[in-house]
Order: sequence, then C-alpha cells, then structure tokens
Amino acid sequence: MSRKVHITIQAGEISEQTVEVAESATYEDLLNTLDINQETVLVLNGGNAVPLDGTVSSDKLTILRVVTGG
Repeated sequence: MSRKVHITIQAGEISEQTVEVAESATYEDLLNTLDINQETVLVLNGGNAVPLDGTVSSDKLTILRVVTGG
C-alpha cells in the first residue's frame, strides 16, 4: 500500500511536488526517494521538525534547506 504526499521544498526557490511513498516509509526514505541529502535539510510537518526515523504520517510536508556558514 502507498500514500501520496504533497511536498513543498524551500531551498532558495520554492518548489512543490507530489510523491508516492510506502505506508511504512520513514522521512529518511522520503528524502532518499527525492535524492536529497538528509544532512542539509529539515523536514517539517505543520511547522514542526520531525525525526528522520519517524514514519511519514502526513500528506503535506515542507522540506527546508538549512544553510550554514562561517
């Protein structure tokens, strides 16, 4: 079984897409599907960061690119 998840990606520009993931998929699985390095982003559900090993539980998420520098 799978579910559709609408994703807003904020990485300088804002893009949106819908992907299908397995019911048991984790947020880490989702990032792998999108070919996004998990160390460079935060996954937000309703504005709150979620643990990457948690199961995708929402049909609407935001992926926020984290910028660091020094």
